[in-house]
Amino acid sequence: MLLGTVVAVVPPVGPGMADGGSPVGLGIDSYADLVVDSAHGRIFVSSGRNGSGVRVTDLSGGSQTTIPDLPGAAGMALSPDGSTLHVALIGAGVIAAIDTTTLTETRRHSIGSGTCPTWLTPAGGKLYFGYGCVFGKGMLGSLDVSGQTPVVALGLPLDRVPVSPPLLRSSPAAPNLLVVADRSTSSSPLSGSPAVYDVSSGTPARVAALSSETCSGLNDVALTSDAGRVILACNFLTDRTAPATEHAAFATTDLSAAGRYPSGSWPTAVTASPDGAFVVVGATDRTGDPKASAVHVRRPDGSLVHRYDLPAGRYLERQGLAVTADGSRLVAVTTDEGGRQPALHVFTDFDLFGASLALSAPSSIAAGPVTVSGRLSFHGGTVSHPQVLQVSRRDSAGTRRLPDVTTAADGAFSLSDLPTAPWANTYTVSRPGDTTHAAVSRSVTVSVLPVASSITLTVRPASAPGGRHMITGVLSFTDAAVSTPWTLQLVRQDSAGAHALPAVVTGPTGAFSFPVTDPSSTYVVTFPGDAVRLGSSRSVTVRFVRTLKATRVGVGPAAFRARFVW
Repeated sequence: MLLGTVVAVVPPVGPGMADGGSPVGLGIDSYADLVVDSAHGRIFVSSGRNGSGVRVTDLSGGSQTTIPDLPGAAGMALSPDGSTLHVALIGAGVIAAIDTTTLTETRRHSIGSGTCPTWLTPAGGKLYFGYGCVFGKGMLGSLDVSGQTPVVALGLPLDRVPVSPPLLRSSPAAPNLLVVADRSTSSSPLSGSPAVYDVSSGTPARVAALSSETCSGLNDVALTSDAGRVILACNFLTDRTAPATEHAAFATTDLSAAGRYPSGSWPTAVTASPDGAFVVVGATDRTGDPKASAVHVRRPDGSLVHRYDLPAGRYLERQGLAVTADGSRLVAVTTDEGGRQPALHVFTDFDLFGASLALSAPSSIAAGPVTVSGRLSFHGGTVSHPQVLQVSRRDSAGTRRLPDVTTAADGAFSLSDLPTAPWANTYTVSRPGDTTHAAVSRSVTVSVLPVASSITLTVRPASAPGGRHMITGVLSFTDAAVSTPWTLQLVRQDSAGAHALPAVVTGPTGAFSFPVTDPSSTYVVTFPGDAVRLGSSRSVTVRFVRTLKATRVGVGPAAFRARFVW
């Protein structure tokens, strides 16, 4: 977690709001520390006491390899010139030196049996390390490799005895300044007590210290790029009855209060960009419902620039953030709910102002138009003029691009669509990124319920002998009104078989009628249905009795003409 010109190693970042980035698995089972080597285009990840090597990737998380034979690799730090990666090996009691060009181990510096070196940082021309194998006896040491013979100094004076190996931070902007903090562990959840030391003389001299009541349950520490402030990620700030919801900043000159950075419950990690433009804070809430983890990118004054919500089931780790030296990439390490299976998330747009989309739509609807409403908003500013948003719909038939929608001047918008397939219809609204704001996309799913249909048929005899007999009917839908004409299939069945008749078109309310063409047949009316309406069929059998009708045409017995009518 060293912040420098060659590398910016950042503590674990908390939850954020744009898309959280797809995790890239690291192929290891646990996590300890993260270092970004921008000069060589590499990311180093150690796996802690139970690991056996250091995982190496490119700046996108690809091209993975392992530096082997590094049992218990924990804290890491680049040398000021970037040529060497120092790795603390807890169980072996040594600090290994790795050539950052060849990725080979060049030397091991023995710290001593039973020392358990854990955390590293360069300061004052030396490599400082927090060590200690016994709970309640954390200690500070240094390794000087400037001469031909490395010099190890143990038991350097501290005003307070940390309960575990202290976490260390430094900055090239103030190379003689060393921050020492008692990192929280499962055995010491209320640890904290960060202090600032001057190491210019080779012996730490306290500059300022905070009480454990100010920050307890400390998870991470970062210095701003100018080393003017130290920012703490603490489970509790002063009040131990409720979890902290923001990171606290303090001036390194005297540790006086110097600002707060909202981050969400249970602050987890913090870092600052090398150019001083951003402070990145993160929190992981494993107690909430739902559990959540996010990363917030803020200006030094605390205003929000970007927020990343990490994928469900992934949780930001302590000391799990790093920013590349050129500020082009933000790297986060997450683990699963059990704190295992570490993965990398690489964000390349964190320096842009973030945007967010809120969408609202019914969870389910019968066949008919779906209305999706929402609002576009910008972090660090307001939407002041209409914006064009892209819309797509995904259903069982695939994904289809829908017409763009333009927001109102305040970012509000609404769109209407007629689904063509039942069940899940997912609407995605997106705004492409530009030179000022990052891209943003949100989705909402509407369940389109298939609509049942039914047909009623009634035979209407002619009102007068010799008149036309009719069959009338009504097409209706369950839970939905018929509002447009529909085409129905018509078949007449008699002793000779089935005969297709011209289709029947309903009126706008579903009513229809057709004449009886044969008075001794069965008529079948069918609604074939469509993608969101179920088909139905109904039949009626017509049986009219033929009667003899006589008409007078003259006088006498022959004055009648006879004919049969139905």
